[in-house]
Amino acid sequence: MKNILPVCATLAMVLGMTPLGAVGQTSAGGAPQPAPTPESDKFDVALNFTYKVAKIASTTNRFVLPGGSLDAAYNFGGKVKALGLVVDINGESKSNIEPGVNLTQFSVMGGARYTFHLVPKNPHAVDLYGQFLGGGVFASNSLFPGPSSTTTSANSSAIQLGGGANIRLTRRIALRLLEADFIATHLPNSTNSRQYDIRFSNGVVFHF
Repeated sequence: MKNILPVCATLAMVLGMTPLGAVGQTSAGGAPQPAPTPESDKFDVALNFTYKVAKIASTTNRFVLPGGSLDAAYNFGGKVKALGLVVDINGESKSNIEPGVNLTQFSVMGGARYTFHLVPKNPHAVDLYGQFLGGGVFASNSLFPGPSSTTTSANSSAIQLGGGANIRLTRRIALRLLEADFIATHLPNSTNSRQYDIRFSNGVVFHF
């Protein structure tokens, strides 16, 4: 019994202190500090699976190009707390799109993102965002017909326009329910050297 009493006393102290830690930290004067809100996050980093509904040329059939992406966003905060800068790095690859035709793509884009927090005080709220990015794409392991010859690699400018929704699981982690983007590129093909694709993404977001 003598050994049990100190253990019970210790547990009671720990349980009694738990609500104070859950509410938030206190200042030097003892006043409770406000709980962090989504607007206080400065950096978001997301790891995504991507699925692009793509088309090589206007005369070919559409196909799904699987891949993955890493995007990092810096949120300004203050008076422009909903606005941020984002960089998106994406890689995709698929074999036998057509008999003997493969495709590997790597893109880097940057631009602006606007985030709308539906219920900022709710730790499990949904965050909606829209974005506009520009950059470049490098494609290889395929066939790119040009004016005088056909090459196995090519690059072009790229534009990405879209948005998505994240749901917060914890203070630092969110689930990317869906991101949908329209992507325009100008890789050489047998017709107009233009591609208009739709890319879907889902993954995990880390807040810092």
